[in-house]
Amino acid sequence: MFLDMLLLSSLAAAISAATTAIRKIVFKKEDLAKIAEIQSYNRELMTATRKKDQKTIQKLQKKQDYIRQINAEVTKKNMITMFASLLIFFTIYPTLGGFFGTQMLGYVPAGLDIPFVTDSGKLYFYGWFILSFFGVSSPITKIFGLGLAGMPTAGGGEDEKKAEDKKQEEKAGKDTERRK
Repeated sequence: MFLDMLLLSSLAAAISAATTAIRKIVFKKEDLAKIAEIQSYNRELMTATRKKDQKTIQKLQKKQDYIRQINAEVTKKNMITMFASLLIFFTIYPTLGGFFGTQMLGYVPAGLDIPFVTDSGKLYFYGWFILSFFGVSSPITKIFGLGLAGMPTAGGGEDEKKAEDKKQEEKAGKDTERRK
């Protein structure tokens, strides 16, 4: 029973690593820049719409075709990775299901029934595989340098700071210098 659980956890990690590697290969740094540009555009448009700033809205609407174009490129790459991931999953999962079948792998504590994962306190193949997959996918994503959404991270730090944050830091630095 323990070896079966360990085997399934290892296979879930392998599947997660394969799908994460595909995402890492498909998405490049320029795609990250495009995604950031789309997000920035959407934030500006939402802010202008809330403030009913017609001048800014008109300015942003001129850029709308370009944003749609780069959004389509990013969406296409997302679809590629999704289909590749589904192909891997639907090749391996049914094979494992045929091998493990309805074999019970363990028990969960009383009262901890998780829909689609446990069945009357018993843990079967499908439940353990789901738990293992979600348990290993987050650390593997971090190892590959991808963010929560599976997108490449900018490397943190200065790249991710908003303009307002930078202005506040500069102001704080100037205030500190004046006090000296």
